[in-house]
Amino acid sequence: MTLNFQYGGRSDTRGRPENRWPALVDIVKKVSPDLLFGQEAHGWMTDPRLQAEAEDSLGMLAKVAPSKSGAHTVIMYRPEVLEWKHWETKYGFEESRHGFGVAVFDITADPKVTVPLTAISAHLHPSSLLRAAMEADVLVERIYRYGGMGIIGGDINYQGIDDDDPDWEKAAPYFRAARCHRRSGPDVPWLGNTLVAQTLSDGDLYDVANLIATRLDDPEADRELFAPTGHHGGIRNDQFWITDNMRDAVLGYCRVPTGDAGDHDAVVTTYETTALHDVEYLEWA
Repeated sequence: MTLNFQYGGRSDTRGRPENRWPALVDIVKKVSPDLLFGQEAHGWMTDPRLQAEAEDSLGMLAKVAPSKSGAHTVIMYRPEVLEWKHWETKYGFEESRHGFGVAVFDITADPKVTVPLTAISAHLHPSSLLRAAMEADVLVERIYRYGGMGIIGGDINYQGIDDDDPDWEKAAPYFRAARCHRRSGPDVPWLGNTLVAQTLSDGDLYDVANLIATRLDDPEADRELFAPTGHHGGIRNDQFWITDNMRDAVLGYCRVPTGDAGDHDAVVTTYETTALHDVEYLEWA
């Protein structure tokens, strides 16, 4: 499950107190994910009590990545399902605005899976397509470093390759300026730029929504698969991308509405671990 907490679930966009955290907890508990990819975990590094409260209320353990913005990304996991082996944050802090950590797990709930699972919670730069694409390049590099089987989940902030354009005229000027192709004049229509998705795809990663859509071949299902997840701007900000060796394991994908609890809907994807039994460990120089 991936979920943007929106200012940690404890303030509004102007920094005024607004305790939405209990509502977010209820949403997560109803799904009960084994892995939670969180974004905007504001305050979790300066006030450890916030992390402790999250771990206690969700029955999960957390790894929090440092960030220059203070909008930390976090990976939360169930220790009865996954055993933490490694946590790398050095590249995430230096190379991205909101930071990221590379979490490496053994899937102890299924010992026949012999390759570790690498998980990255991503929150790409929201104000610059080019900077977001550069951050995506770093994600591609790190996801392969610990055996070559991994998941990137999070607030990708830009359209998928096959996503429809929203009504860009209704979007805020700064939103469409960051996410659209440059125009040759004011009367030229806005067109969404899929450079970030193309970067991830060129790294041999697969958008899980696209995988499910191809399998179903159902236009009605596509409307839900590619529905906007951000409450502002009308695009599918929140996505999961997986390595090639996980494609056969994908079972499902769905959006979970958050209502007034946040400004992003959650996304959930499920996997059958028996399809990972024959995955081989990959290593590059």
